[in-house]
Amino acid sequence: MIQLPKHISDLTPYKAGQSAAEIQRLYGIDNVAKLASNENPLGSSPKAILAVQSALHNCSLYPDGGQALREVLAAKFGRMTEEIICHSGSDALIHLTLRTFLEAGDELISSHGTFIGFQVAAKLHGFNPQYIPQTDDYRFDLEAIFAAITSRTKIIYLANVNNPTGTYFTKEEFEWLIERVPTSVLVIMDEAYSEYSKDIMPDFLDSLRYNYPNMLTLRTFSKVYGLAGFRVGYGIANEEIVAPMLRTKLPFEPNTLGQIAAIAALEDTDFLEKSVALNTEGIRLFTKEFTRLGLKHPHSAGNFVMIDCTNPDIAQQLYMALLRKGFITRPLGGFSLPHCIRISTGTKDQNKRLIEAMEAIVPLVFQDYL
Repeated sequence: MIQLPKHISDLTPYKAGQSAAEIQRLYGIDNVAKLASNENPLGSSPKAILAVQSALHNCSLYPDGGQALREVLAAKFGRMTEEIICHSGSDALIHLTLRTFLEAGDELISSHGTFIGFQVAAKLHGFNPQYIPQTDDYRFDLEAIFAAITSRTKIIYLANVNNPTGTYFTKEEFEWLIERVPTSVLVIMDEAYSEYSKDIMPDFLDSLRYNYPNMLTLRTFSKVYGLAGFRVGYGIANEEIVAPMLRTKLPFEPNTLGQIAAIAALEDTDFLEKSVALNTEGIRLFTKEFTRLGLKHPHSAGNFVMIDCTNPDIAQQLYMALLRKGFITRPLGGFSLPHCIRISTGTKDQNKRLIEAMEAIVPLVFQDYL
């Protein structure tokens, strides 16, 4: 029998959210809203769909490794093409970064309750990061993260906005940290929700306004651009960081259709503005109504809200009660937050129906806690 390395045999596979079709079949519900995966409820950019349809006849040709998209992104952000790398989603870039820069004995630091993709990537590569406890209001404790740095620290992973908590740190907090981190430590800034965040919080931190030599910014086309099924993400950093990543990246990633969709989506400002406006309205509605219902939830600058249900049993009850009413949400046991669930914003109708369902469910599920 072939023996697996321990860090592989101990790895818990990522469990994707349930599909609407699956819930329809299980519970006999016609109108199911999937609010579990932070997807764009408006779908994909129409311009991206048309561009992909027009390019289908070229699928016999190998992709260009993201070169065309890198050039478009360089023009958009005023950077050199050599400072940009594209891959099959920003989570693939996390894997690529760890594979490129880490070796045995190196240490990683992040926060408890952060993006599960980072946690999986670290385990897959045989590393056990130091996860610093969050603050009482579910924010990254940047001072404690700095205090945890040792001579063996190689990477710090920061998600801003953090998934699944929706919390964020400010420009002042970030500047305090980045100015003190040794230049030998790579700081990964995961900004998957930045387009949403800037509208919710006008002064939201944009790491691309900085040019630190030891910082890598990751972004994605899976969220506001509605291209999750195409798997396209990008990273921006100094050429000294990007160049070795290009050497270790699979040569034909991202795929041709994903790249074409991403380029077209960048031009679809109308779809982008509608998506951002819908989410901002949804976040404000969730914040107001969840507070009115007495639910504990950190303020979110993403396209989702995390509800602290006090304990895992209550979280599971809330999740199942919503499921039976046709709302798929996300239990957060895999994120090391088993007492919480995450709810993504949907269309106006879905958001309205969710609040109506919560009004009926919450008094029953939380009867001993509210």
